[in-house]
Parts: sequence; C-alpha cells; structure tokens
Amino acid sequence: MENTASYPFCIATIVTSKAIEAMLEGSGEGHYRDDHPWLVAREMLERAQADDVRLPILFASKPEDESATFTHWSYISRIEVVELHRGQWDTRATFSELQVMNPIWSEIDSVFLKPSQEQLDRERMENVRVYRTALDEFHIHPYAICETPSFILGGV
Repeated sequence: MENTASYPFCIATIVTSKAIEAMLEGSGEGHYRDDHPWLVAREMLERAQADDVRLPILFASKPEDESATFTHWSYISRIEVVELHRGQWDTRATFSELQVMNPIWSEIDSVFLKPSQEQLDRERMENVRVYRTALDEFHIHPYAICETPSFILGGV
C-alpha cells in the first residue's frame, strides 16, 4: 500500500501553459526539465523519502496579460541534477499524474514560503506562531520551497 502522507514542505514552480498541457497529455508519470540546478529540492526529496512521505510539487502558470495562478499539483518521485558543462545544468523532475489544484489554493499568495529553521524551532519549543511570508511571482522562479497546503497534507 502506497504511503499517502505528505512532507510538510513542498516545491512550487512556474511553467508555461503549453508545458502544463504537455504534462496533462501524458498518462501517469510526468516529467519537468529546468536548466537551474535543483540541488536543495533534491535534498528535500531524499529527506522525504527517508521519512517515508511524499514530496508535493505545485505548478503555476501565467496566461498572457494575467497573474500567475496554481493550476495543478503532484508528488515528485525523482529529481536528477546533472552538470553538463561548467555552470550549465540540467534538472529533470519526475512526478506522478497531475491533480487539479484546489481552487482555494490557486492564488500564488495563498501559499506561504517555508519559514526559517529558527522560526520552526520557536513554534515547536515556545509555542509561538511566527509570521508567514506569502509566495509571490518573484520568488517562484525557478522554484520556491513552501509550506505544503493543508488540502494536500490531509490527503484530500
């Protein structure tokens, strides 16, 4: 039986509408490529897998003359990062079938950037909820590390 628990943090990225369409045309497993090294994302995936939980990825797209919004999400199964030449990278993320984003979470600023470890420690040890910073279009490229939305954490 596949584990349905999610990692408390997720990856959020922005792609073109055409990229979303191409991902939706594939059945089952999807792929995403980037020329930025997703080294920290790969480490997060390794931690999630070691904890036997799944790492979510949120996909936003930006239609012409509109604001970016989240449209789909999935779970990452693999991240490969290769240095092609000095300073040139190829990242390939493999993920499960895309799911439609819950409409409540479609706005970019409905998702919050991951707080610092010190902020998380204060919440855990001192029971003090520290201020959260909403995601914006500036922080989402090439990817952002965010708190996993509650509808994914709940397995809905």
